Amino acid sequence: MRCSQRACSSLKGTYISIFWSIFNMGGVIGGLIPFVLNYKRTEAASVNDATYIGFMVFMSIGTFLTLAILPPSKVVRDDGTKCTNIQYSNVTTEAIEIGKLFLNWKMLLIVPAAWSSNFFYTYQFNNVNGVMFNLRTRGLNNVFYWGAQMAGSIGIGYIMDFSFKSRRTRGFFGIIVVAVLSSAIWAGGLANQLGYSRGNKPEKLDFKGGSDYAGPFVLYFSFGLLDAMYQSLVYWVIGALADDSETLSRYVGFYKGVQSAGGAVAWQVDARNVSFLGQLIMNWVFTTVSYPLLIVLVLFAVKNEDVEEEITKAKEVAPKEVE
Repeated sequence: MRCSQRACSSLKGTYISIFWSIFNMGGVIGGLIPFVLNYKRTEAASVNDATYIGFMVFMSIGTFLTLAILPPSKVVRDDGTKCTNIQYSNVTTEAIEIGKLFLNWKMLLIVPAAWSSNFFYTYQFNNVNGVMFNLRTRGLNNVFYWGAQMAGSIGIGYIMDFSFKSRRTRGFFGIIVVAVLSSAIWAGGLANQLGYSRGNKPEKLDFKGGSDYAGPFVLYFSFGLLDAMYQSLVYWVIGALADDSETLSRYVGFYKGVQSAGGAVAWQVDARNVSFLGQLIMNWVFTTVSYPLLIVLVLFAVKNEDVEEEITKAKEVAPKEVE
């Protein structure tokens, strides 16, 4: 994809949504496989061998497709500049720079968002989809869960790129939109959760169950929508903190590291039989705490494109004036 340097910077939400849609297409296929292969096994507790074989085939295909990825050195903007100028570092330098991020106030403000962004998967997958639905319906639900992610990323991507002229205003607006939607969806989750518990699990629902199935399905679909909007928003905020790929790669690495730690802890929380309601409340609190911190981050660390462009020009002119 070719674009000018400024255009690339102003379309970060669009590029994130493109990546997120492709990324979650795998989830759609991953849900479709067990649904089709286990369609007649309504009482089964686990998927059959063919399901695992199907996953292995698609993973192998994906591995070979990576050979078709264009090298960064061949990606050129319309203005003739390269999208990235890779200067390879070393292990010692990277270890020091990553260590510094744990004292970086910008990254510390990101921690709650990073922690919660995979923490809620355990509750959603195990204690909503896993507890409430039978095997084939869980597969079908996942098709729509990951499909909702594609739609959610496109929606928030548009908001982050085109809703207002000012990048900072777009950031504030995007956070508010996701925060309001998050509160509504988790409130719906609470209403659903009050109907069952770990010691009083509901009868498994089937997608042919009519109105009994509709409500929980919409909730699970909404969880997927929210996940995509939430994570795409955070990626956009991170992308607005810097323009050079080296710094951004460290920021994203920090985000993914904290995110994975949160996911690991969430599985242990569930394994230790913490109540379903308790897990829902934890997820709701973690995500809610992150929004005001993201607003602070956008307020003090995100510059509008015109200001950023002036700073860049000043840096380019300064050496010439010295000469």
